[in-house]
Amino acid sequence: MIIGGGSTGLMISYYLLKKGVKSVIAERKYPGSGNTYKCATGIRASFTSREHIALMKRAIELWSELKDELGVFYERSGYLWLLSREEDLRAFKTYVSFQNEHGVPTKVIDLSEVKRLAPTIVTKDLLAAVHDPLAGKASPFDLVLQSWRFLVEKGCKVLMGVEAKKILMSGGKVLGVETSAGFIESRAVVLAAAYDTVKMLKSLNISVPIEPVPKHAFITEAYRDLFKPLIIDWSTSSYVVQTHHGNFLVGSEIPEKPGDKPLSRLEFLRKASKVWTKYFPWMKEAYLLRYWTGYYDTTPDHHPIIGPLDGLEGLYVAAGFSGHGFMMSPSVGEVMADWITEGRPKILEALNLSMSRFREGRLVKEAAVFG
Repeated sequence: MIIGGGSTGLMISYYLLKKGVKSVIAERKYPGSGNTYKCATGIRASFTSREHIALMKRAIELWSELKDELGVFYERSGYLWLLSREEDLRAFKTYVSFQNEHGVPTKVIDLSEVKRLAPTIVTKDLLAAVHDPLAGKASPFDLVLQSWRFLVEKGCKVLMGVEAKKILMSGGKVLGVETSAGFIESRAVVLAAAYDTVKMLKSLNISVPIEPVPKHAFITEAYRDLFKPLIIDWSTSSYVVQTHHGNFLVGSEIPEKPGDKPLSRLEFLRKASKVWTKYFPWMKEAYLLRYWTGYYDTTPDHHPIIGPLDGLEGLYVAAGFSGHGFMMSPSVGEVMADWITEGRPKILEALNLSMSRFREGRLVKEAAVFG
């Protein structure tokens, strides 16, 4: 049984099905209603830890397969990291070297190349940029709807409006889950419910180091294709991406405390608008269609918690993705399916992401933390 019907839960179910295992997903609202439908759509392997890179290189391979198998919109349209400070340029040169050593073909590019990739951009305040040609974007709506339909057609169950209440165990083994629709028996339970994972494990006296950090985004009216890459302004922690429908999806960091209620903030609108109208003055004329808030479910080292819980047979966690859950959901789904059916993931770096690392002081370092 899988608790949580976002991209992670659906992909775990999908890759379990590929191994001949049919699952039940319990989703307290509707699939994708949590963080998935609020994400920035980006897919990248340009990280600075072996763990992130290994999971994301495999995820990128699987995204191409999902495009063919399910009809999910996905394209390798690249990322651009805009750099306007000398210290950032020095740091990113180090990151690029690390990424190249691990098979990620990022490179530092000059401003003429930035203009080629984003023809209408104003570059006067920039020193350079980093281009990640392996990166891209996908449709969260396609992933949810197409995988949901496929799973149901193949005999899996996706229970909407069913809230998981309590995990029942005996002798250190999972028996099943008490839900708002009654008890569901299962010898394996995966918690893929973002911050609700913390609440579920608290009933077992297990403390999970995940904090919900409020985030903000808005989307504009649709335009013709103006640039392909997802663009990040590193100095302001802001991003913009043109979706495949033509809308511009925009996000920007503003000060928020973990656990705060995510409220609409004029401060966000002012900052995001200021950043991107500086680079793209024509955006001053764009109509804002919708503004939403959500959470990054963040761990102390900005890496997910994935895998079995020590001493609890049949209980698994896939949560705390720190804003990267959608992009790595295919590889996490595959890894979790391996763990459940074979007892070990094929991506060995995933072994470093168990929850025991916090107890043992084995935090994984990620320097390119964005958002």
